[in-house]
Amino acid sequence: ADHRRTMQACAQRLNASATRPLANTARATATAHATHAAPVRASASRSVPSRSAKNSRNRNALNSASNDKLNAGMTTSTGSPVASKTSADAEDSVLCRSVEEKRTPLINLEGGRQISYVRCSCSKCQGLVMCGDKQLLPTAVTPSHYDLHLTPNLVTFAYDGLMTVKLTVHEPTDAITFHARDLTIASGIVLDADGVERTNPGGPDVLYGDEGQETATVALAVPFTEKDVGSTVTLTVKFTGELNDKLAGFYRSAYPAPENPEETRYLAVTQFEPTDARRCFPCWDEPSLKATFQMTLTVPENRVALSNMPEATVVKDAAAKTKTVTFETTPVMSTYLLAFCVGEFDVIEDTTKEGVTVRCWTPVGKKEQGKFALDTAVGSLSFFGEYFDSAYPLPKMDMVAVPDFSAGAMENWGLVVYRASLMLYEEGKTPVNAKQRIGYVVGHELAHQWFGNLVTMEWWSQLWLNEGFATWVGWRAMDHLYPEWRVWSQFLVNEQSMGLGLDSLRSSHPVEVPIAAASQVTEIFDAISYSKGSCVIRMLEAHLGEATFREGMRLYVRRHQYANAGTTDLWQALSEASGEDVAGLMSCWTAQTGYPILNVSSSTGEDGESVVTVAQRRYLASGPDSLTDEENAVVWKVPLRAGEAFADVPGLLEDDAAVFAVSQAQRDQSQSGALKLNLGQSGFYRVAYDESERVKLISAIPKMDEVDRVGIVSDAFACGASGYATSTDALELLDAYRGDSSYVVWSEIASGVGGVVSAFFEQPENVSVALSSFGADLFAPLVDKLGWEADETKESGADASAYQTQLLRQLAVSRALAFEDPRAVAEARKRFDKYVAGDVKAVPADLKGAVFASALRQGGMPEFELLKKLYKDADSSLEESLVLGAMGASKDPAVIKSALDFNMSDAVRKQDGAAIVGSAAGSRAGKRVVWDWVRENWDAVERKFGGGGVRRGLTRI
Repeated sequence: ADHRRTMQACAQRLNASATRPLANTARATATAHATHAAPVRASASRSVPSRSAKNSRNRNALNSASNDKLNAGMTTSTGSPVASKTSADAEDSVLCRSVEEKRTPLINLEGGRQISYVRCSCSKCQGLVMCGDKQLLPTAVTPSHYDLHLTPNLVTFAYDGLMTVKLTVHEPTDAITFHARDLTIASGIVLDADGVERTNPGGPDVLYGDEGQETATVALAVPFTEKDVGSTVTLTVKFTGELNDKLAGFYRSAYPAPENPEETRYLAVTQFEPTDARRCFPCWDEPSLKATFQMTLTVPENRVALSNMPEATVVKDAAAKTKTVTFETTPVMSTYLLAFCVGEFDVIEDTTKEGVTVRCWTPVGKKEQGKFALDTAVGSLSFFGEYFDSAYPLPKMDMVAVPDFSAGAMENWGLVVYRASLMLYEEGKTPVNAKQRIGYVVGHELAHQWFGNLVTMEWWSQLWLNEGFATWVGWRAMDHLYPEWRVWSQFLVNEQSMGLGLDSLRSSHPVEVPIAAASQVTEIFDAISYSKGSCVIRMLEAHLGEATFREGMRLYVRRHQYANAGTTDLWQALSEASGEDVAGLMSCWTAQTGYPILNVSSSTGEDGESVVTVAQRRYLASGPDSLTDEENAVVWKVPLRAGEAFADVPGLLEDDAAVFAVSQAQRDQSQSGALKLNLGQSGFYRVAYDESERVKLISAIPKMDEVDRVGIVSDAFACGASGYATSTDALELLDAYRGDSSYVVWSEIASGVGGVVSAFFEQPENVSVALSSFGADLFAPLVDKLGWEADETKESGADASAYQTQLLRQLAVSRALAFEDPRAVAEARKRFDKYVAGDVKAVPADLKGAVFASALRQGGMPEFELLKKLYKDADSSLEESLVLGAMGASKDPAVIKSALDFNMSDAVRKQDGAAIVGSAAGSRAGKRVVWDWVRENWDAVERKFGGGGVRRGLTRI
């Protein structure tokens, strides 16, 4: 009620003063086809000021009128109406009719779009809304430094906040607008450079913007004029917030008390990317509005407090049993990279050879499980410092494992937050593939410390610069630290496979996609930004050469450190390093949706040699017949990469087709004896060969490198599934691979055969049985060869073949069980019974998920109850994830529904919500059951999983 009265009083004062001329007459209120009854936001485009040489860019914030929402009882982020329409309607109409009457000429926006805008002197229109083109904040003032003090209560889940921000005045204004969401603002006070208050001393003038804009505005009683331009002023805001349960902003996470597992306690942690810093404190929550931060936390004296920087001071209050921790000031950075955490942790630490302290904070009693992540972090920081020729700029790197986290991890500068299962590793209990995943995630997040944190994208449209590059260079770091992993082969069956899969859909989007509003940002945290982005970078590195590419990256980082940059800046640096027109080469890969398929056909020329034709067109999963004329006309600049032996094959296909000669001598001189395009699989495209070329390829497969063997399998199954070839061709191809011992090759075979089985899930039972028998026939011999237990005399240490054998055994057993090979199923049941009876060594850690799933698949409700008990007794979040994934494997619809209902219980954490749903939806029996269940229970699903990033996983099922 007090908040409502404050807002009403503020609005009434603004209404009463609305007729006075504003000092800021140059500020424009933008609208396309504006009327006071239905305002439409639009604006002229402008560059965003940053703390760099780009600081001189002028971003003209043109604000649209929002009078009706203000006067009609607009709802604030806390649910309180700002004002009721008590003022005279006639007066308001007169004030806002100027929106219609003062239309100015058209303004050109980015991309050629044009709008007309108006100037409005109504005080209610000033500073309450954002730029319509990108929904950016007005930039009459921009932040340079924040002092933020928060006092979280881990029992009531509320916190008090006090923020003072230094602002630079760029143009006259009578209002200051910033982002705020789910906050209650008690006061906002503005002092000018002389320390004189410009707000009304009698009370706060705080108005909330449209709910979709997530803004608040402090009105100035004494506006800033031309005399104030260039000066530094301060805004102090007192506010309160909630430690929410949405896994976003400043949120709470439950964990069992270390000394009493039956007691539940809570820690508090942040997740701000992409636009949730505003959930925690009032701020300018855009990536280009960088500033420095000094963080202060008042917390219980027996809790650990962490933030981006080391502690500066700690002041204890014995009476209150609290301590106030102030941290050193950060470098200039974006709001989404600020982070802090309060909880109970153990710590293990080490130092890089450059002297940077690295610490892993784990749940109490589990610090040794942080050792692998710690070692990886120490090695990664040194590797990246050398790769970028730029030392890590902060004095420390903290990594903290928390129970609840919507993503895998978050790259906050100097304080990386991880989902516990992606940081904690326990020898003998953590599966081998999970260990590799932990290593890669650590590398990915630490790569961001340079590419994302030190140099930041200008706007979310360039998200792929952050995530695509961090994905690619994260794999490169793992290749450096753990060469036995052979990561570039695995890159194909992970990143490239995911990128090609999503980008084959007509509903895909370009790598660099326009983002108009903050609400759209989460839509592009997908395999296009991460996987395709990383593949495009890998393709470019292969084209330019590793040394040249690295020099271009070093130039990019040097030039834009502590600032913002875009795709064109990256292309410019790489062009300077290589002497090539990188932008001209790469624009088709970042600006166009999809990718090409190359059709390779050959005929015999007059001289008896082969004449080969390579033609490109867009690849769609829906098949060639689904292409529109427009889609069929799109072309890419495609690196063909046939190998040095094929001198007549062009290095780049720039047109829709090319014809060239291939002699038998050239084939004989090549490594494999056959013409294979996309040698090394660095190109982001598919290749389909005609019968004559395919026969030559099959005979040459044993001589090919591992990555090329993977590529042939991947392309064959993709083309068969989409109609560019036949699935029969792909299945017959597998005879050439039965003697292969490569994990990644068999992983791609498993994916291809699994895709065929999935596509036929509603065919008659005999079809399903035949396909399962085919799959079992492929993988059962591998199980016989490798066994169920590792031979410790042959599979220990860092030997590459031993590591690959462990991965291949895990894959072979899981696929043999999924395809229901009778002998494998019987062995799994025997081991499962021993395990639940107390013999925990009966099921090796690498095989737990597959054995648990097989027991349920062949059983029923009793087995489901056993899995529930295993879940309850699990001693790690990774173990919980393995059991949850197995719970969706049943063939009985009733058991599947029980598993889905269990998923909605409090026993399953919000972050794990997609595990059961995903595994059930992947089975023949579960697809329709899950589809019907999700639709019937969508409201409940939305209530539980609607926050954070979990919902995206559920909606993709």
